[in-house]
Amino acid sequence: MVLSVLKKLFIRIFAFSDQGKSLREAFVFAEKQNPGFIHDFVAGVIQNDDMTEILLRLGSNECSEYIINQNTELNVQLNKKAQQLRILLSNIPDQIVDKSVFLQTIKDIAQSIKELLNCVNKFYQSNTNNPSVIQNKRLFDHHKKSFVRCSKAFSDSLRTFFKNNNNSIVFLSANKLITQTNVLMRTIKIIIEKG
Repeated sequence: MVLSVLKKLFIRIFAFSDQGKSLREAFVFAEKQNPGFIHDFVAGVIQNDDMTEILLRLGSNECSEYIINQNTELNVQLNKKAQQLRILLSNIPDQIVDKSVFLQTIKDIAQSIKELLNCVNKFYQSNTNNPSVIQNKRLFDHHKKSFVRCSKAFSDSLRTFFKNNNNSIVFLSANKLITQTNVLMRTIKIIIEKG
Protein backbone atom coordinates (compact mmCIF):
# COMPACT_ATOMS: atom_id res chain seq x y z
CA MET A 1 0.00 0.00 0.00
CA VAL A 2 2.31 2.74 1.25
CA LEU A 3 5.25 0.97 -0.34
CA SER A 4 3.85 1.41 -3.84
CA VAL A 5 3.15 5.11 -3.27
CA LEU A 6 6.62 5.70 -1.84
CA LYS A 7 8.24 3.74 -4.67
CA LYS A 8 6.56 6.02 -7.20
CA LEU A 9 7.58 9.11 -5.22
CA PHE A 10 11.19 7.94 -4.87
CA ILE A 11 11.38 7.08 -8.56
CA ARG A 12 10.30 10.60 -9.46
CA ILE A 13 12.56 12.33 -6.95
CA PHE A 14 15.65 10.13 -7.25
CA ALA A 15 15.26 8.72 -10.73
CA PHE A 16 18.89 9.16 -11.71
CA SER A 17 20.55 9.15 -8.32
CA ASP A 18 22.52 6.25 -6.85
CA GLN A 19 21.56 7.47 -3.38
CA GLY A 20 17.89 7.40 -4.36
CA LYS A 21 18.20 3.84 -5.61
CA SER A 22 19.92 2.78 -2.38
CA LEU A 23 17.27 4.52 -0.29
CA ARG A 24 14.50 2.87 -2.29
CA GLU A 25 16.11 -0.55 -1.84
CA ALA A 26 16.54 0.09 1.90
CA PHE A 27 12.84 0.93 2.28
CA VAL A 28 11.80 -2.16 0.31
CA PHE A 29 14.09 -4.33 2.44
CA ALA A 30 12.83 -2.77 5.70
CA GLU A 31 9.20 -3.29 4.66
CA LYS A 32 9.86 -6.93 3.78
CA GLN A 33 11.55 -7.55 7.12
CA ASN A 34 9.05 -5.59 9.17
CA PRO A 35 5.67 -5.17 7.41
CA GLY A 36 4.17 -1.80 8.25
CA PHE A 37 7.59 -0.12 8.69
CA ILE A 38 7.01 2.41 5.93
CA HIS A 39 3.59 3.31 7.33
CA ASP A 40 5.11 3.92 10.76
CA PHE A 41 8.05 5.82 9.26
CA VAL A 42 5.85 8.14 7.20
CA ALA A 43 3.45 8.69 10.11
CA GLY A 44 6.41 9.53 12.37
CA VAL A 45 7.93 11.97 9.90
CA ILE A 46 4.70 13.76 9.01
CA GLN A 47 3.06 13.54 12.47
CA ASN A 48 -0.34 14.58 11.22
CA ASP A 49 -3.57 13.37 12.81
CA ASP A 50 -4.99 12.81 9.35
CA MET A 51 -2.03 10.63 8.30
CA THR A 52 -3.73 7.36 9.20
CA GLU A 53 -6.76 8.35 7.15
CA ILE A 54 -4.59 9.42 4.20
CA LEU A 55 -2.65 6.15 4.29
CA LEU A 56 -5.89 4.20 4.54
CA ARG A 57 -7.25 5.94 1.46
CA LEU A 58 -4.07 4.90 -0.38
CA GLY A 59 -4.45 1.31 0.81
CA SER A 60 -6.13 0.04 -2.32
CA ASN A 61 -3.18 0.95 -4.56
CA GLU A 62 -1.91 -2.26 -6.09
CA CYS A 63 1.72 -3.14 -5.58
CA SER A 64 3.54 -5.84 -7.51
CA GLU A 65 5.10 -7.08 -4.25
CA TYR A 66 1.71 -8.51 -3.25
CA ILE A 67 0.36 -9.80 -6.57
CA ILE A 68 0.68 -13.50 -7.38
CA ASN A 69 1.90 -13.78 -10.96
CA GLN A 70 1.00 -17.35 -11.90
CA ASN A 71 -2.35 -17.19 -13.62
CA THR A 72 -4.14 -20.26 -12.32
CA GLU A 73 -7.79 -19.73 -11.51
CA LEU A 74 -7.11 -20.00 -7.77
CA ASN A 75 -4.27 -17.47 -7.87
CA VAL A 76 -6.43 -15.05 -9.83
CA GLN A 77 -9.13 -15.46 -7.16
CA LEU A 78 -6.59 -14.85 -4.38
CA ASN A 79 -5.46 -11.61 -6.04
CA LYS A 80 -9.05 -10.56 -6.68
CA LYS A 81 -10.28 -11.27 -3.13
CA ALA A 82 -7.29 -9.53 -1.54
CA GLN A 83 -7.78 -6.46 -3.73
CA GLN A 84 -11.53 -6.38 -2.98
CA LEU A 85 -10.76 -6.36 0.73
CA ARG A 86 -8.18 -3.59 0.33
CA ILE A 87 -10.68 -1.48 -1.63
CA LEU A 88 -13.44 -1.95 0.93
CA LEU A 89 -11.09 -1.04 3.78
CA SER A 90 -9.67 1.99 1.96
CA ASN A 91 -13.20 3.31 1.39
CA ILE A 92 -13.97 3.40 5.12
CA PRO A 93 -13.18 7.14 5.53
CA ASP A 94 -15.89 7.95 2.97
CA GLN A 95 -18.39 5.41 4.33
CA ILE A 96 -18.03 6.02 8.06
CA VAL A 97 -19.97 9.31 8.01
CA ASP A 98 -23.25 7.63 6.99
CA LYS A 99 -24.18 4.98 9.54
CA SER A 100 -26.43 2.88 7.28
CA VAL A 101 -23.86 2.88 4.45
CA PHE A 102 -21.09 2.10 6.93
CA LEU A 103 -23.02 -0.83 8.39
CA GLN A 104 -23.35 -2.29 4.89
CA THR A 105 -19.63 -1.70 4.33
CA ILE A 106 -18.88 -3.61 7.56
CA LYS A 107 -20.96 -6.55 6.29
CA ASP A 108 -19.15 -6.42 2.95
CA ILE A 109 -15.76 -6.38 4.70
CA ALA A 110 -16.73 -9.38 6.85
CA GLN A 111 -17.82 -11.27 3.73
CA SER A 112 -14.64 -10.28 1.92
CA ILE A 113 -12.47 -11.51 4.81
CA LYS A 114 -14.35 -14.81 4.78
CA GLU A 115 -13.94 -15.20 1.01
CA LEU A 116 -10.22 -14.40 1.15
CA LEU A 117 -9.71 -16.93 3.95
CA ASN A 118 -11.62 -19.54 1.93
CA CYS A 119 -9.29 -18.90 -1.04
CA VAL A 120 -6.24 -19.11 1.23
CA ASN A 121 -7.48 -22.44 2.61
CA LYS A 122 -8.15 -23.74 -0.92
CA PHE A 123 -4.63 -22.71 -1.90
CA TYR A 124 -3.16 -24.71 0.96
CA GLN A 125 -5.40 -27.74 0.38
CA SER A 126 -4.66 -27.84 -3.33
CA ASN A 127 -0.91 -27.62 -2.71
CA THR A 128 -0.41 -30.08 0.16
CA ASN A 129 1.97 -32.17 -1.96
CA ASN A 130 4.01 -29.16 -3.09
CA PRO A 131 7.44 -29.31 -1.39
CA SER A 132 7.57 -25.52 -1.07
CA VAL A 133 4.22 -25.45 0.75
CA ILE A 134 5.29 -28.27 3.06
CA GLN A 135 8.62 -26.57 3.76
CA ASN A 136 6.97 -23.22 4.53
CA LYS A 137 3.93 -24.53 6.43
CA ARG A 138 4.89 -22.81 9.70
CA LEU A 139 5.42 -19.47 7.97
CA PHE A 140 2.14 -19.86 6.08
CA ASP A 141 0.24 -20.80 9.25
CA HIS A 142 1.81 -17.94 11.19
CA HIS A 143 0.76 -15.29 8.67
CA LYS A 144 -2.69 -16.81 8.27
CA LYS A 145 -3.20 -16.73 12.06
CA SER A 146 -1.91 -13.15 12.17
CA PHE A 147 -4.44 -12.21 9.49
CA VAL A 148 -7.25 -13.79 11.52
CA ARG A 149 -6.09 -12.00 14.71
CA CYS A 150 -5.91 -8.71 12.83
CA SER A 151 -9.44 -9.29 11.48
CA LYS A 152 -10.69 -9.81 15.02
CA ALA A 153 -8.87 -6.67 16.18
CA PHE A 154 -10.59 -4.77 13.37
CA SER A 155 -13.95 -6.08 14.60
CA ASP A 156 -13.08 -4.95 18.13
CA SER A 157 -12.18 -1.50 16.83
CA LEU A 158 -15.64 -1.26 15.27
CA ARG A 159 -17.26 -2.02 18.63
CA THR A 160 -15.14 0.71 20.22
CA PHE A 161 -16.12 3.11 17.44
CA PHE A 162 -19.82 2.56 18.03
CA LYS A 163 -19.31 3.22 21.76
CA ASN A 164 -17.26 6.43 21.55
CA ASN A 165 -17.52 7.52 17.89
CA ASN A 166 -13.73 7.77 17.51
CA ASN A 167 -13.03 6.91 13.90
CA SER A 168 -9.21 7.09 14.18
CA ILE A 169 -9.10 3.68 15.89
CA VAL A 170 -11.05 2.18 12.98
CA PHE A 171 -8.70 3.82 10.47
CA LEU A 172 -5.63 2.49 12.28
CA SER A 173 -7.08 -1.02 12.57
CA ALA A 174 -8.09 -1.01 8.89
CA ASN A 175 -4.55 0.02 7.94
CA LYS A 176 -3.18 -2.88 9.96
CA LEU A 177 -5.60 -5.28 8.27
CA ILE A 178 -4.48 -4.06 4.84
CA THR A 179 -0.86 -4.56 5.89
CA GLN A 180 -1.61 -8.07 7.14
CA THR A 181 -3.47 -8.85 3.90
CA ASN A 182 -0.37 -7.76 2.01
CA VAL A 183 1.89 -9.89 4.21
CA LEU A 184 -0.30 -12.94 3.66
CA MET A 185 -0.34 -12.41 -0.10
CA ARG A 186 3.44 -11.87 -0.20
CA THR A 187 3.93 -15.10 1.77
CA ILE A 188 1.80 -17.06 -0.69
CA LYS A 189 3.63 -15.42 -3.60
CA ILE A 190 7.02 -16.43 -2.14
CA ILE A 191 5.83 -20.00 -1.57
CA ILE A 192 4.58 -20.25 -5.16
CA GLU A 193 7.80 -18.80 -6.58
CA LYS A 194 9.91 -21.29 -4.60
CA GLY A 195 7.76 -24.23 -5.75
